[in-house]
Parts: sequence; structure tokens; C-alpha cells
Amino acid sequence: MMKPESLAALVALATEPWGLDESELHSRLTVAGVTDPASALRAIAVAGLAREERRRWVPTPLGHEALREAHLLLASSQDPSPSPPGMEECPSVPWLTQVQTHWVEAVSLNYAVDAERLARLLPAPLVPEIHRGTAWVQVLMSSLRDMRPQGVSPLLGVCFYQVSYRASVRYRNARGEWRRGGYFVRSETNDPVMRRVGNTLDEFRFHEFGEAHMVMAREGELLTLAADPDAGFPGGRLVGVFDTRPQTRPPPGSVWTGLEDLHEPLVECYDAFGVSGDFVYVLTIDREPWNARFCTPVELYCEYFEEGPLAPGSRLDSVLHLTECAYRWRPLRKERHTLEP
Repeated sequence: MMKPESLAALVALATEPWGLDESELHSRLTVAGVTDPASALRAIAVAGLAREERRRWVPTPLGHEALREAHLLLASSQDPSPSPPGMEECPSVPWLTQVQTHWVEAVSLNYAVDAERLARLLPAPLVPEIHRGTAWVQVLMSSLRDMRPQGVSPLLGVCFYQVSYRASVRYRNARGEWRRGGYFVRSETNDPVMRRVGNTLDEFRFHEFGEAHMVMAREGELLTLAADPDAGFPGGRLVGVFDTRPQTRPPPGSVWTGLEDLHEPLVECYDAFGVSGDFVYVLTIDREPWNARFCTPVELYCEYFEEGPLAPGSRLDSVLHLTECAYRWRPLRKERHTLEP
């Protein structure tokens, strides 16, 4: 394992195409907080990671390889959804799962719900994840721009609306390890093509993707949204008007003390789960950070929570509003949730 001081020296050299002379390198390392720059340089030279050429120090091929390995290690350590032993990629058609899009604008309605009622909607081995003594379902209504396979021009992308009911869940895999994520108990879109694509993923299907008439319209700071599902998908009427002037504090009665408080439980969710047979299917989203702020509901009716399977006992805790967030889907993966026979 390379010491931090040695890594700092190697990075400093790699950022300069023609290398650095010893005094320049010492100066940069000192600014970076390295207390003994000479020892750091000596260490990478002895290891064969850097050499002096015409009085300037440059990385060797071995040094460049060490930097690439360090980058991979750093990326792996920061991965919000690592693949544990035994997890494998699925043979889905890549253009169905490896897509990218951009959230133009979205609202997250954060509902505290009864854990027992939610558990009835979840396939085993998924169970509700409990935060502040309750289970949670977020209604995410968003305007998406240029949905397309990765690498394809945005000109060929699809723009549409979508509303998803994402439950916070977790499961224990065959090795006894817990993994947290989201499970969509209901979803609709206003685009028939995207609905057909969503229902094509047999191995990841958690429910039938519905179709609805939808609108998101803005007048000044007021955002109006509505979803009216087709007759074949009853129970999902949604109408709301929101004052989107950003608020840094949650509304009275919320169980959260602020944005940081709910960030990990409700925002830092990158995995969506589906269950089929002995496997849990994991669809991971790499996205930009949510620039979410609390906003104020002026009018709101959500049929699913007022008259649906999670009523009574559901309570609107808070509403988040966010804009301009890029999304990219990773290849679909799966792992066994029961022991091998």
C-alpha cells in the first residue's frame, strides 16, 4: 500500500507533462501538507515509480500503473453500491438498462407509513427499512429529458413525465449481509413507449408499469403537478400545488431536524430492487447530488395514501423540490437471497 505522501508526490509529477524539478516538487508537496517532501520523493524513486530525466522528475511506466491502481481503489472505496462476492451482471439487453437521462425538475413527497401495511406489498425477502420509528414511501414525480441508451445523442432521447412510489427497504442476502435500497410499489408514465420498455424487463419487473395523463406546470414560484392514471391502473390520482421557494428547515411536525438529517435515509438511495425466484435484482443509478430543498405544499391530494393500501396510518412528513440532476443506469445485477441447495 502506497503511503499518502508518496501518492501525493506521484500525483504532483503526473499532472505536469514535462515533470517537475526537485525544488518545484518540494514546494508543491509542502503546500499540500507533506512535512518531509524529500523522503516522499526518495520513496517513489526507490520503488521505481519515478525517475529523474534532464534534472526533472517524471513518473515511470510503473508509476503511471500505480496511479491507475490507486484511482481504481479510491473509486471502489467510494462506490455507494459495490458488488459483493457472488453478485453477477444479468444478460438483459444493454440498451434497456444502461441508459442515461436528466431530471429537469422533480418533487419528492415523503410519507411516513405503517410498517405492517407496507410489508404486505413487498415480496420476500424485502422488508421495510425503519427510520425514526416508521416506514417510508416517497412519491417521486419528475420531468425527464433525453432518456436514451448511453453513448447515443440527446437528439434521439425521449422526454416524458414519470411518477414512482419508492419504498425504503432492505434485504439479507445469502451470506447474511444486509443491503438497503428502494422498491417501487407503483409507477406510471405518460409515454407509452417508455411504459413498454419498462415492462420489457421481465427479470426486474416489480409490478406492471402503468400509463397516466400527467402535467407539470410552473407559474412563478408555484409548481402544479397532476397524474390521472388510465382506467386499467386505478388508485393513483395525484394533484398538488407547491410553493417552491427553497426552505432550509422542515415543516412543523416533521420527524427530521433538517436536510442533513434525512439525507442518508431518504436521499442517499442508489439501488432499486426487483425479486424473482431466489434472486434479488439490483438496478443501480449513478447520479449527480440532489440539490434538494424543502418546499411547501399549498394543495395536495394523493389517492394512494388517502384511500389506497397504505391508508389509514400514512402521514405526509415533508416535501423536497430539486432541479437539474443527471442520471445514469449501471448494468443490471443480481444476487441470491437464499442459500444454495
